[in-house]
Amino acid sequence: MRWPALSGLAAGLLIAAAPAASRAAPLIAVVSQQAGVVTLIDADEARVTAEIAVPRVPAGIAAAPDGRMLYVTHPDLGLVSRIDVDHRRVETSFAVGREPFGIATTDDGRALLVSDWSADALIRVEAATGTETGRVAIGRSPAGLVVDAAAGRAYVADRESNQISVVDLASMTRRATIPTGRAPFALALSPSGDRLYVANVQSGDLSVISTTRLEETDRFKVGLMPYGVAVTPDGASILVSNQQSGTLALIAAGSHAIEARSRIGDYPEGIVALSPRRAAMVNWAADEVGIVDIAAARIVARIRIGAGPRNLVVLPAAANESPDADSGK
Repeated sequence: MRWPALSGLAAGLLIAAAPAASRAAPLIAVVSQQAGVVTLIDADEARVTAEIAVPRVPAGIAAAPDGRMLYVTHPDLGLVSRIDVDHRRVETSFAVGREPFGIATTDDGRALLVSDWSADALIRVEAATGTETGRVAIGRSPAGLVVDAAAGRAYVADRESNQISVVDLASMTRRATIPTGRAPFALALSPSGDRLYVANVQSGDLSVISTTRLEETDRFKVGLMPYGVAVTPDGASILVSNQQSGTLALIAAGSHAIEARSRIGDYPEGIVALSPRRAAMVNWAADEVGIVDIAAARIVARIRIGAGPRNLVVLPAAANESPDADSGK
C-alpha cells in the first residue's frame, strides 16, 4: 500500500529540542518508503554520509533529543524500529498497535508517542523497550503529530475526522478537538508554542490554531495537496510544500501573506527548517532531497537518495560526533 506522506510532524519537536545555533553541521535523516532505507545527509556539504537498511515500507521518523537514536514506523508490519545513529544500524524493532504511522519523542527522550492509523488512537510506549504505557482514543486515521513539551500536550492530525486532537500527556486523555480544513495531515508548532500550523491536504489550505484558545484563528489557500509544513527557528516564516502543485509556499508568520510560491520539484512532501535562511525538503517522485534557500524560495542543492523519500528530521549536533560518521558504517 502507498501510504500518504507524513511530514513536519517531528520537525517542530526537533527544532525546539536542538536550536540551529547549537549545530556545528546539520545532519538530516530521511526515510525512503520504496527503498526501505534511512539516509543520513550532511546539510552543509549536501552529501550522503550513510544509508541504513530498515524493515519494509517505513513511514514516520523521529529522533531522540540527543540525536543518538532514530525511530521509524512501519504501518504494514505494525512495528517501530530503533536506529543507533552512532553505529548506523537498526538496533531493534518492536510491535506498536495495529498500524503505527506518525511518531514523536517526549522531551526527556524516554517515551515515544505513536499515532495508530487504523486503531484511531495515540499510543505512548517506552523508547527503550517498546512497552505500551498509555493509550487514548482520538479521531479517524490519525497522521502527523507534534509535542508541546512546555504545555504537556500532543497535537494529532485526525485526517478523516477533519480535526486536531489535543492530548494531555500526563493523563493520556483527550482534552479538546479543533475543527480544521479537509484531511489535516502535517503539523508544525511555532517556536513560542502559541501557534499550530496544519496542512490540510484535500482542501489545499493551511489552518492556523491558537494553542491558548484551542481554536482555529485563520485558514487560507496555499496550493494543491499541501503535505509538508515547517516554521523557521526565528518564527518569522512558514514553509509549505504542495505535492500536486510541485510548489513551495513561503508565508510571513505575522501577516499570513504568501511572500513567494515557486515551482520546487516533483511531488515535494516532507520539509524541515535548518535555520532562518535554509530548509531541506524531499521530492518524492524525483528521489531526492533539496536544500532550499528560503528567501529565494528555490533549491540550491539536490542530493539523490533511495526511492520514495517521504519524511525527514534534523538531528542535534551530538549525532555528528559519531566516530563512524564519515565511514558510512
